[in-house]
Amino acid sequence: MKKRYLILFTAMMSIFSSCDGWLSIQPENDQVSDEYWADKEEVEAVLGAGYVHLRSALQNMLVWGELRGNTIGLGGFFNVDLQRFAVWDIIPNNDLVKWERFYQVINDANMVIEYAPAVVDRDPSFSEPIMKSFISEAYFLRALSYFYLVRNFRDVPLVLKPYMDDREPFEVEKSPENDILHQIKMDLVNAIEFSKEIAPSIWETKGRSTKWAIYAALADVYLWTGEYDKAIEACDMVINSGRVGLIDGVVNNRNNWYTIFNPGNSNESIFELQFDFARNQTNSLLSWFGTNFNYVASQHAVFLYESSSEDIRGVGASYTENNFRVWKYLGAEAGTGVPRTNSDQNWIIYRMADIYLMKAEAYVMKGPGSYEDAMEMVTRVRSRAGISQPLAQGGTELEMLSIVMDERGREFLGEGKRWYDLLRVGKRDGYRYKDYLIGQVLISAPASSAPIIRSKLLNEDSHFLPIHNSELIVNTKLVQNPYYENLN
Repeated sequence: MKKRYLILFTAMMSIFSSCDGWLSIQPENDQVSDEYWADKEEVEAVLGAGYVHLRSALQNMLVWGELRGNTIGLGGFFNVDLQRFAVWDIIPNNDLVKWERFYQVINDANMVIEYAPAVVDRDPSFSEPIMKSFISEAYFLRALSYFYLVRNFRDVPLVLKPYMDDREPFEVEKSPENDILHQIKMDLVNAIEFSKEIAPSIWETKGRSTKWAIYAALADVYLWTGEYDKAIEACDMVINSGRVGLIDGVVNNRNNWYTIFNPGNSNESIFELQFDFARNQTNSLLSWFGTNFNYVASQHAVFLYESSSEDIRGVGASYTENNFRVWKYLGAEAGTGVPRTNSDQNWIIYRMADIYLMKAEAYVMKGPGSYEDAMEMVTRVRSRAGISQPLAQGGTELEMLSIVMDERGREFLGEGKRWYDLLRVGKRDGYRYKDYLIGQVLISAPASSAPIIRSKLLNEDSHFLPIHNSELIVNTKLVQNPYYENLN
């Protein structure tokens, strides 16, 4: 975690005033200090750095959220670290378990929260409402980063003050999972009051924290903590906002669902990381899913889509027929075979279909009296996907949860959600559905590795990642996560 947080920026325009500056300013080689915080532009610079660092964590979001699930597998070319992830042979020196990018976001957010208020007195153009809206965004970025960390490592260091001098030792022990989750909820609730409902441009509305992104994250966290009424309330805030909604699946015989991914920033979008090739803001999605053929749709994912021949999200949209590549990141349009030319796809973290399906899951957990409401939410997503055949309601909680999970598998292929969905259900109520979790993971496990993977999954500590060896060296108060204490 001990890194150089280099945030001092040179002559620059307001990075949020135009797309030219958005997420493209790079820091100078100086350390931030109290003297740095002189005007509004410098607060904006550090806040913008938080979004830059979050964007740099895209590989973590993909690998952590997908490779331990059952809808994405490895393709033709991959390195040892990826292979180890896919077969649950994850050890503390695997570079893919490094958490530094999320702690960079957290440090950026901590600096804005700590130092922005004093700038109001120094810069007459920096009003109290603008300052508080920046702090709202910082709370959101910090909460989202910790939510990724707690779901993957369980207990992590809880750092709420900026780390300003990398010449000083950084020694922080882990905080318990429940403390982290409590802080996440506090940050998100604190972020609501001064959040924006809409920004001046579409890319800002979709690419920066808004009230709807905050409520989406809250619903996600409430599902994780078993607060189902609160999850439903948070979902309803988004549904009733009038600002976002499910887009039509087919328009003029064209697969309109695909426009969620290209060109992106659709009316369905709530929060997505912004990329723009013209401004040298690119990612590696074309490489990972195309050129290097790292990731493909699993046979289980194909099975889910093939359960209905009407589903517009399947072959030609989410994946290709012949080689199962994830077309939503590779193609210019659904069903055409025309590839994208630039790797500047946005990475979607929350969109409206997620809201409906999170609400469905919360209804399931409220008991049989709410199963019909849950089915209504699932049906809305299925109908938008072109499926006319009614879906039979489950008779038990697990049957209903399986319906919701299968629909999430179809809707969110490769979007960094599958493992969290399975783990959330499996660990609920003291791992009441651990057998379901294990069974789902084994669906896509290599036959030769399945017995070993099953034995590992029986140990609940294995459901969380190891702390990378480098972190244990620089922070001696850290203790390796239990399952990995004797692994190297």
